[in-house]
Amino acid sequence: GVFSLQLFVQADIAPVAQVLVYTTVPSGEAIADSAKFNTELCFNNKVGLSFSPSEGLPSSDAHLQFQASPNSLCAVRAVDKSVLLMKPEADLSPTSVYDLLPVKEFHGYVYSSYVHSNLHLEEPLWNCRTMEPIVRDGITYIPVMGVNEEDTYSILKEMGLKVFTNTNVRKPRFCSPANHIYPAHPSVGLGAPVAMASAPMSAMRTSVESFSVQSDTFEEVTETVRKYFPETWIWSLVPISSEGKADLEVTIPDTITEWKANAFCTSADSGFGLSPTASLRAFQPFFVELTMPYSVVRGESFTLKATVFNYLPACIRVSVALAPSTHFLATLVEKEEESHCLCENVRKTVAWLVTPKSLGQVEFSVTTEALQNQQPCGNHIVESPEKGRKDTVIRQLLVEPEGVEKETTQNSVLCVKG
Repeated sequence: GVFSLQLFVQADIAPVAQVLVYTTVPSGEAIADSAKFNTELCFNNKVGLSFSPSEGLPSSDAHLQFQASPNSLCAVRAVDKSVLLMKPEADLSPTSVYDLLPVKEFHGYVYSSYVHSNLHLEEPLWNCRTMEPIVRDGITYIPVMGVNEEDTYSILKEMGLKVFTNTNVRKPRFCSPANHIYPAHPSVGLGAPVAMASAPMSAMRTSVESFSVQSDTFEEVTETVRKYFPETWIWSLVPISSEGKADLEVTIPDTITEWKANAFCTSADSGFGLSPTASLRAFQPFFVELTMPYSVVRGESFTLKATVFNYLPACIRVSVALAPSTHFLATLVEKEEESHCLCENVRKTVAWLVTPKSLGQVEFSVTTEALQNQQPCGNHIVESPEKGRKDTVIRQLLVEPEGVEKETTQNSVLCVKG
């Protein structure tokens, strides 16, 4: 006959469900079969995480909204997308969490001759049925036992189950005339899971400025000053209210990038939960990025590059300027131009040859501004923005002293009297 079983998939049976079906026939023989089902890697504590809005300007405010079991405690982090591209193992996922389990499923067992030296848990090998060869029409037939045929006992053992029963769970063993025993189905070895861990990251927050200034023509120019470029944006603990919700107010960093956030929560009632990854895109249609080394030696020259990006739906003219400083000397690599033409989805790079003169952290400030200029860009008409757009990026460079570092060690001998 045919029948159906309805199984309810819950987090308690994740990640693998092993199902055993057996019956006993009137002759005393037990018939069984098993199946293994890989379930969805889910948790009892259902955690939701989202940004509002999902896209914003640098230095603007946003909200990180949580949903979890009431009175849960959540740990949340948000990192630059590039961090996960370089270290994908740092991303917390249901797979990495379940891989931490010491045992995920049973794979059989073995008997120790030292622990069970006086217990005959396995059926003795000499307990076999003798059957003489059968000769018919001049052909000799010898009973054999297939090595790949499973019986109820091997199915139970493969699932890691030990059974105490008076039913027939093993198929008979046949002995040859020379009392040779044919081997049974080979036992299954033990498996071991692999554990993974993620390395934490941290970052310090500095100040961010955004303000409006007046140009020479007294026209309002909106300027953003960007100098906060962390790799890790959010690293915090957030308690969940009795309604199962929480809201974290944050300020978007100055990096033009996509931020990836996820959280895990724990609760005394529903246990552990992990949120899907939430994304926030920090973007502005007109901005400048700097390319520079991490550190240089005083007196060493390097090339500082400023790349201007225009994602406005029109051509504009921009100016790019490096703020002068007494801590370095800078000269343009190419001929100086009053303005540069920049059409939609086009970038322009301006480079300076810089020689630092001071030690320590030297600050570089580059400003680009969309000009109210009607000079055409080739065959394209220049459109002036409704409001002037001005973007300033401030980055620091470590300037180290020249020469070779040396260490001097002095030894002293102290004699203690008394």
